[in-house]
Amino acid sequence: MLEINTQPGMTATSLTPEQAAFCGISGEELVNHLLEIAQCDE
Repeated sequence: MLEINTQPGMTATSLTPEQAAFCGISGEELVNHLLEIAQCDE
């Protein structure tokens, strides 16, 4: 990751989805993963 950012850009031209795509992660997979790790299932 480039940086820890609480409000990363998530447009088609932003770095976060571009970095994910470089790693073979689709936009949908990225959002689903972020939602998964944000849940408080304790």
